[in-house]
Amino acid sequence: MPAFSIPNSEIPLTTLCVNFACPQPDNADDAIACAACGQPLLVDERYRCQLVLGQGGFGRTYLAIAEDRNPPLLCVVKQVAPAKSDRADARQRFHREADRLATLGQHPQIPALLDVVDNAQGQFLVQEYIPGPSLDQLLQQSLNESEALVQRVLYELLPVLAYIHEHSVIHRDIKPANIIAPPSPQPLALVDFGAAKAIADPEQLKHTATVIGSAGYAAPEQALGKAVYASDIFSLGVTCLHLLTGMHPFDLYSVSDDAWVWRPYAPASVSPALGRVLDRMVNRRLSERYSTAQEVLADLRWSGLALENSLDQRSKAAAKSLDPTGLTWEQRFTLSLPGIVANGLAMSPSGRAIATACSDGTVRLWDCTNGQAIHTFRKSLGLLGPGHRGPVKTVVFTPQGDAIISGGEDSQLVQWYLADYSGQELPLSGWQITALLSILQNGTLAVGSGDGRIHLWPLGQGSTPKTLVHHQDQVTALAVDNVNHLLISGGHDRTIRLWSLPSGRLVCTLTAPKHNITALACHPQDGRIVSGDQAGQVQVWSAENPDQGLVIYKSPGPVTAISISPDGHWLAIGADNGQLTLVGLQGQPQTIQLRHAWAVRAIAFTPDSRMVVSTSADETIRFWCLVYPASPS
Repeated sequence: MPAFSIPNSEIPLTTLCVNFACPQPDNADDAIACAACGQPLLVDERYRCQLVLGQGGFGRTYLAIAEDRNPPLLCVVKQVAPAKSDRADARQRFHREADRLATLGQHPQIPALLDVVDNAQGQFLVQEYIPGPSLDQLLQQSLNESEALVQRVLYELLPVLAYIHEHSVIHRDIKPANIIAPPSPQPLALVDFGAAKAIADPEQLKHTATVIGSAGYAAPEQALGKAVYASDIFSLGVTCLHLLTGMHPFDLYSVSDDAWVWRPYAPASVSPALGRVLDRMVNRRLSERYSTAQEVLADLRWSGLALENSLDQRSKAAAKSLDPTGLTWEQRFTLSLPGIVANGLAMSPSGRAIATACSDGTVRLWDCTNGQAIHTFRKSLGLLGPGHRGPVKTVVFTPQGDAIISGGEDSQLVQWYLADYSGQELPLSGWQITALLSILQNGTLAVGSGDGRIHLWPLGQGSTPKTLVHHQDQVTALAVDNVNHLLISGGHDRTIRLWSLPSGRLVCTLTAPKHNITALACHPQDGRIVSGDQAGQVQVWSAENPDQGLVIYKSPGPVTAISISPDGHWLAIGADNGQLTLVGLQGQPQTIQLRHAWAVRAIAFTPDSRMVVSTSADETIRFWCLVYPASPS
């Protein structure tokens, strides 16, 4: 059926009879009974139907006026076709659809259900009328700005798809005619749920059902009667191809090549990132298509499309000066540590040195430019001198770069001075130290421990730490959001907590994570939180949507480390299976896989973002450099 939209000036002053068998349904605008069949014209004595918006096997949709309102209200009346058999079953289906629309209509981008009529006249659903052109109509005016329109469609409708799928509903008829563009600043609206299917049990998705949908827009599995949630993603993607090219999907698919051929008909300005997302949305293979709307949103937000508005002008200029194609990462050199695993890693503020927290109780300092050993801070020998009495788990540089602070399984916190290589134990009692973070802006040290406590310690003479107590289990990761002045913590209690700096006040707790948090990072430009968990998921969290993490990557093993480059262009992900993945965030449609033999333990970027260092349980430290494409000769 077409969209529930028509310019008010074109509404004819007539009354339509809703009797399916009426030979002449047109009546005068003030008529009460049909001149042809004698039936009452007002539905439930209130709704005067004036224009047929659509008609199909399910029934008719009318534009109507609710005359019992003051002033009269324009609305949409959907009439269900009379049942051909089993009227009791048909009546149950009608009321189930009414309940479904009542729930879905609570979303501001879905027409609200205003009334349900089930009487001698028939069965009717009365919905909110959303003014504005459909995308079919809007396309005729916007071909020169089609990419901007497609981005708007994706960003405004993917959350709607996520909403209806969370309520176990598949729309099954997404197309330009069913998307309305209300007057600004209202977002796009998704209408016509007449073909929607509710999934009460996931097992239903395995069984063949009614073949339904609009030709050209329906996914292959939907055409076989096996629609799934990803079928709506396919239809939305095909809708975007139509909006980009102005051509019907039938004209964009090559049967001989068994492939979509849309780029030759699209504007030359279509970005590679957008094209990559659309290609995956319309992939005919279900296993290679996005499975959820959140996955599509995440891919968009973590591409050049997503970050462009949040970058400062200098970063934008630097990004545009680089050709995103051909960038790769190559191993520069490797350090072997026979019998020793570097559990933690820290990059000096200057980028000239790295410090490692080692399993043999030592803290080691290395030259980052050539891999040469600079100094080893030895483990404690009994009661003689400062040092660790067990494996060191984590290490950081002070903001000035003049000292290193290490924490270990022995609950010791030690500060090592680089001027004379001396050490000093810091008086912190408690369980083993599991995470350290040096907060550059105010010179504060954040310490996470095995008992769920976080200590905020201003590094200065006579300062005492402030203890934050809310995690119910081990704190496993710390990060800082410099944009919003927040400390971010994650733990084995499956929560992510946001603390205001410098006060340490708990601002928010994200309880949506379903697995132990194992790694955290914050984007330097916009403050988005990235988490890794025990199940291998990498998710993005934002203040706008704290209850829903967007899965942007799925590792084959638990995520062990995460880091974002200082320029915001790369996300590095370490996994328990030894895989080091680098994902381009600044327009590069690239995911680069690097390998350690065993689990990755820690990751750090140099300040210029051109080198990433990783440590592993394979007893190595590897240095990877960004390689730019060769200039044409």
